[in-house]
Amino acid sequence: MPDAGYAAGAENHFRLMGQKEDTLFNKARNALRVRLSLILVVVAAIVLEGAGLMQYFYNKREDSDPRAGMIFVALLLIGLVLVVLIMIRAVRNMRQLGQVTSVKERMEKELEIAKGIQMSMIPKIFPPFPERSDIDIFASIVPAKEVGGDLYDFYIRDGRLYFCIGDVSGKGVPASLVMAVTRSLFRTVSGHEKSPAKIVTSMNDSMSDMNESSMFVTFFCGTLDLETGHLRYCNAGHNAPEMLRRGSGCEALPVEANLPLGIMSRMPFKEQETDLVCGDSIFLYTDGVTEAENPAHEQFGHSRMTEALAVPGDSRSRLTALSGAVEAFVDGALPSDDITMLYISYQNAVKPDMEERHLILHNDIRQIPQLAGFVETIAEEKKIDKSLAMSLNLALEEAVSNVIMYAYPEGSDGLVDIEAILRPSSIEFIVSDSGNPFDPTSAPEPDTTLGVEDRPVGGLGVFMVKSIMDSVSYERQEGKNVLKMIKQL
Repeated sequence: MPDAGYAAGAENHFRLMGQKEDTLFNKARNALRVRLSLILVVVAAIVLEGAGLMQYFYNKREDSDPRAGMIFVALLLIGLVLVVLIMIRAVRNMRQLGQVTSVKERMEKELEIAKGIQMSMIPKIFPPFPERSDIDIFASIVPAKEVGGDLYDFYIRDGRLYFCIGDVSGKGVPASLVMAVTRSLFRTVSGHEKSPAKIVTSMNDSMSDMNESSMFVTFFCGTLDLETGHLRYCNAGHNAPEMLRRGSGCEALPVEANLPLGIMSRMPFKEQETDLVCGDSIFLYTDGVTEAENPAHEQFGHSRMTEALAVPGDSRSRLTALSGAVEAFVDGALPSDDITMLYISYQNAVKPDMEERHLILHNDIRQIPQLAGFVETIAEEKKIDKSLAMSLNLALEEAVSNVIMYAYPEGSDGLVDIEAILRPSSIEFIVSDSGNPFDPTSAPEPDTTLGVEDRPVGGLGVFMVKSIMDSVSYERQEGKNVLKMIKQL
C-alpha cells in the first residue's frame, strides 16, 4: 500500500524533525540562562570586591600594601574580560535561540496548515444532505493536539448511507497521517463494495502489509439502506455504538469485537445486521468522550454520556448537549484524547415492501453448512414450508460451492457475499464475489436422457439450480461475479 509506506516515512520525518528542533531550542535556552546567570554572578563579585577594596584603601590608606592596588586592578581586569567573553557567548546563544524560535514558529504554522488539510478531509457542512428528509446527521471532532488521529466519514451511494468512525493509536502528526490513509482507504474500497465486512477486510489487509510504524486503528463501518432501514455493520475493535430506538432509551449495539485494523492481515471480520424504523438513531463515538477527565482525574463515563444523549431533539441538538456536558465536566482541564462523535437518525416513514438478509462466507468449503441456518431463518420469517426451504438451500449450496471451487485461485482467501431480498411474493438470492470471471449459467444443459456413463461431467448442478428457481441470471459488475436467483412464492 503506497499510502501506508508514505505515512510511515513521513511520520518518522516529522518525529525526528520535531525532536531535533526541541533539543536545539532547549539547549540554546538553557545555555543562555547559564551565561546570563554567570554574568550576574561575576558582576556582583566585581562590585563587592571593588567596594571592599575601596573601603580597605580608605581605612588603611597610609599603611596599606602597595601591591593591594595592583591586585585590585588585576582582578578588575580579569572580571571585565570574563564579562566580555560571557556576553559574547550569550549573544551567540541569543542568535541561536532566535533561529530555533523561528523554526518552531514555522513548524507551528505548518501544523496549522496540516490541521486545516485534515479537517477538510471529513464532512463538516451540516445538514450534509439538505435535499433529503429520510436522514438526519450531525458530527463533530475536537483534536487533543494541533492534529489528531480520530476520523469519521459518510456519504450516500446507490441509495445507501456509507459511514465510519475510527481512532488511531497514538497522537499528533503520526496519528494524523494514519488517519488520512484510513479515510482514503475507506472511500476507495467502499466505492465498489457494499458489504462492511468486505470493506473492513480489504482495508485491514492493505494497512497490515506495510505497517512499518506498528500503529493500529479501531474502526466501525456501516451501510444503511435508506429505503428499507436495513443496517449492515462490521466492528474492528471499536467502542460499541449506542442505539436509540424510537420511544426508548439508549442501548449498546451488539457488536463482535474483532481485531483493530493494521495488526494482522487476512483476518476474518464478522458482519452483523439489524433494521431501523423511522425515528431510530445510532450514535458513534471515540473513547475520548467517555474518558474525558476533570481536574480531579475523574472520567466522564458511559452513564453521563447516555444521560446527556437523552435530551430530546434532532441530531445537532443532541450532540450539542453532549458536547456541553463534556465541557462542563472537564472544567477547563487539558484534553487527554481526541473527542469525536457521529449521530445518525433514520427518518424514512415509508414502510418498505422488502427486507434484506446477508451472509458473508470465506471461500472455504467447510463454511457451506452455515447456509442451512441462513435459509432456515428466512423460511421461518416468510413461513415457507420445509420442502421448499430444503430446495432453496440445495440451490444456494450449489451456487456458493461453484464460487468456492472456481472463482478464487487455490490457496487464496476470498469472500462470498450472499444477499437475500424478501418480498411479499418472492425471494431473491444474490451471490457475489470478487474472484475470477466465471459464468455458471453458460454451461450447456446436460442431456438427462443419457446414462451416467455416457453423460459429460458438469452441468448438473446448474441444471438443478435452474429447475428449483424461477429465474437465474449472471452478470459481471465492477469486477465482480453476480449471480441472481429468484423464486416466486
